[in-house]
Amino acid sequence: MTLLARLFLLVLLAVLPALGIQAYSVFQFRAERAEEVAAQAERLLHLVEGEQARIVDGARLMVTSIAESATLRSGDYAQCQAHLIRLAQRAPEYRNLSVLDRDGTVLCSAAPDHAADRTAIDRTAADRPYIRRALEEGRFVVGEWTTPSPAAEPGTAMLPFAVPFRDEAGTVAGVVTLGLDLPWLATNFAARPLPENASLLVTDRNGTILVKLPNGIAQRGERVPQPYLDLLDEKRGGVTTLPGMDGVARVLAYSPSRQGTRDLFISVGLDHTAVAGTIDRATRQGLLMTLTGLLVAILAAWIGGTLFIRRPVEALIRATQGWSAGNSSARAGLVDRKSEIGQLGRAFDAMAETLEARERALRGSEEHLRAVLDTLPTFIGVLSPAGDVLQVNQTAVQASGLPVEQIVGHPFHEACRRAFAGAAGDRLRTAVERAAHGDSARFDAPVRIAGDRAAIMEMRVTPMRGPDGRITHLIVSGIDITERKSTEEALRVANERFRTALRNSGVVVFNQDCALRYTWMHNPALGFTADRVVGKTDAEVFEDAADAEVVTAIKRRALETGEGVREEVRIRQAGQDHFYDMTIDPLRGPDGALAGITCAAVDVTGRKQAEADLRRAREAAEHAAAGKSKFLAVASHDLRQPVQSLYLFAAALGDRLQGHPSLPLLDNMRQALDTLKGLLDGLLDMSRLESGKIAANPAEVRLGQVLGRLVAEYAPRAAQKGLELRAVPTRAWVRTDPSHLERILRNLIENALRYTRQGRILIGCRRSGPDRLRVEVWDSGVGIPADRLEDIFEEFTQIQGSGDRGLGLGLAIVKRLSKLLDHRVRVRSKEGIGSVFSVEMPRVVVEKPRAAVPPPAMDLFRQAANDCATKGMVLVIDDEAIILLGLKAMLEGWGYSVLTARSGDQALERLRADGRRPQIVLADYQLQQGRTGPEALAAVQGLVGKDVPGIILTGDTAPERLDEARRNGFSILHKPVFPNDLRKMMANAGAA
Repeated sequence: MTLLARLFLLVLLAVLPALGIQAYSVFQFRAERAEEVAAQAERLLHLVEGEQARIVDGARLMVTSIAESATLRSGDYAQCQAHLIRLAQRAPEYRNLSVLDRDGTVLCSAAPDHAADRTAIDRTAADRPYIRRALEEGRFVVGEWTTPSPAAEPGTAMLPFAVPFRDEAGTVAGVVTLGLDLPWLATNFAARPLPENASLLVTDRNGTILVKLPNGIAQRGERVPQPYLDLLDEKRGGVTTLPGMDGVARVLAYSPSRQGTRDLFISVGLDHTAVAGTIDRATRQGLLMTLTGLLVAILAAWIGGTLFIRRPVEALIRATQGWSAGNSSARAGLVDRKSEIGQLGRAFDAMAETLEARERALRGSEEHLRAVLDTLPTFIGVLSPAGDVLQVNQTAVQASGLPVEQIVGHPFHEACRRAFAGAAGDRLRTAVERAAHGDSARFDAPVRIAGDRAAIMEMRVTPMRGPDGRITHLIVSGIDITERKSTEEALRVANERFRTALRNSGVVVFNQDCALRYTWMHNPALGFTADRVVGKTDAEVFEDAADAEVVTAIKRRALETGEGVREEVRIRQAGQDHFYDMTIDPLRGPDGALAGITCAAVDVTGRKQAEADLRRAREAAEHAAAGKSKFLAVASHDLRQPVQSLYLFAAALGDRLQGHPSLPLLDNMRQALDTLKGLLDGLLDMSRLESGKIAANPAEVRLGQVLGRLVAEYAPRAAQKGLELRAVPTRAWVRTDPSHLERILRNLIENALRYTRQGRILIGCRRSGPDRLRVEVWDSGVGIPADRLEDIFEEFTQIQGSGDRGLGLGLAIVKRLSKLLDHRVRVRSKEGIGSVFSVEMPRVVVEKPRAAVPPPAMDLFRQAANDCATKGMVLVIDDEAIILLGLKAMLEGWGYSVLTARSGDQALERLRADGRRPQIVLADYQLQQGRTGPEALAAVQGLVGKDVPGIILTGDTAPERLDEARRNGFSILHKPVFPNDLRKMMANAGAA
């Protein structure tokens, strides 16, 4: 092989890599340009979609506000007619604004005479698809291309919308429709800047053309070709290349009717020939340069001689290797530019310059695109599928208040942490995670942008996919909709006020300007008609100048503060006082400036009179209740003293008459005393309950122990009457006050015993819901008439048919104690069969078993009382000799040594003389010379020691006595005292 052939091969080996790199760069550049064109088409599509969505939202807001208006719900079509005319005047882009019933009959429309306007509306409107869809689906719908009438010109075509409305019963009564003027819509889109040779196409759900640019609206009912119809029903939008409506091939970005703006197809097309022309020219130039290089190399190999061959070839090889390594600045730099090798080197350098220039142009294009994004008011960010920020525009950077270095390359949720706080941050993070899996998201969120300004953003997160269908990046955009939300809220508030004024029948509604002169009035009252008051002030209208000053001052305060005021005012008219509940709100004009006030006044004269009557009646009832309580307390105190002495002497006599024939008479006397004490206890309980000073101390209580103790106590009494008394065993726990609950159950059991002659009494528990329990007392007694089931809980109420009668206070006490504990008491009964009383209370679920409850104190007291060998000395202080004698006789009968005294001073003297230390001290509360039992007990404890217990015996039922005894550490018993009660309390206090 010759040297030239070898040089030829060497030149080829040196040039071929460079040629390959250039060809790869050319085709890579072509692919990138194609992707940029597709992305540009999609961006234009998103802008058009946003504008279309804004237009549709405006139509939705219009028809929805009409459908929700009170005039339409109430059937006031005259008011509806006036309202629609005003709306049509303010929104000329909307046509055929009408309200139709379900049969298509026009109820009201935007025409001044809606009856005449019916000729402009197709009488078969009820059969139109979009109206049927609105009625069937019960939602806002976008209709199909239509004209007001079949004979209408193409230029009068419109896009209809419909939303159902409901009557006051909540039934769909018809639809509210309007049409968007298609020439207006075309003009609106034509005003938006589009790239040269770009096309815009908007069709309805059937493919009928609504707008096509640059040619304006379509002919009557013109539909898109079949390729566009195929795109119309796709589930997702995309980018494709199709012949345009003008026959020009275009790169088409489209959004089908199921996506974006529902029921509308939108596409944006770019001239394929125009955008591809530059790419083709660049490709041809690159290929031409490649071919030129190859020819130069061949010529250099064949024509070049031995002169300067090796060095130029090496230079070319080095330059080629530099380009292969990515060094676009590498050049051959041959000095000899006249020879073929020099020309080859120059051609190589020119090729490198061209490629480098293209790279600079590409970077410039990217910077231009970034500049365009930076000028947009929308916040735009590009994220990786993992959620890291790849790129943001300048608007987003300024809003965040962070430098770019702290945003790009960092997780998106960290960059937005300060702006999106709380729930908004969680929603944004969830939207990004969903977009990473292919789901787009849109939501509104409150944000805090730079400068600590609060705003509401409409956020969109859209996944972008590569040719292989995988998600390559995420697009996050945000639009500030604070002003729009404020406008919507203001409109909502205005509508609510308007509906409130119309809904309240009989409410006087009027407006006044800043000078507080009447400008409008609705539903006049007191003779203040609109003709009489418009243009005047309150001072010129009211009879009483003082009334006018008061009302004017209230209204002026609303004007000065700019805040609503609500007050009741008195207006004297025709010699009579009238009272009004008046609500005053500032009235603002379109520019937001204060224009006056709007007022609503409700006549509450009847209510004020009723309140005054009720207040007087309540005061009288409270006075009567207080007198009754005072009488009960005094009567029970005065009666307890003689009854107490009878108890004491009966107890002492019982110890001495054991085995005596007269003992049964004593038992009869004890039963009479027990009955008398029960009556006095009932009066005491009623007095204490009505005083309102009894408190509840809830605790966890085991019902089985309470019911067992009650059955053990009342079973002997039931057996004496020939009745069976038992309780169903239970392990349930409840939360209640144990002493109050026991008193309720005692009264219910005693009531059952009183009214049951034969049969049995059963006590059991039932669940009432997941966390409630019901204790029931069943009896087979005489029953209660159905018309008296509520009366039996009133004081001094009894039913007929019982031989064992009391005062009728037991169930009244049950009612008041259950109300205090928040326990529900019920009763059901049948005459001659029996009754069931139930008490419902909270149930407690016990995870760990409770410690065993000690045996009832009564058993311990009885055990202690049976052992008299270790009894000590008891000191008794009472200023009544008969009580002292009775207590002394009874206590000595129990085995105690008794020391008596009629005052505290006498007790101290006798203690000093006796020399013994008392086991316990009993003292009456009221002693001689205004002294009290607690004072005497304190003096005795000061002498013999604080550990000596004391018990106060008193007939005073006032709650203050119990509080005083507890504060001093003493126990208290109310007279008359049962001997067993006294014995139990002494044992509990530690007296052997």
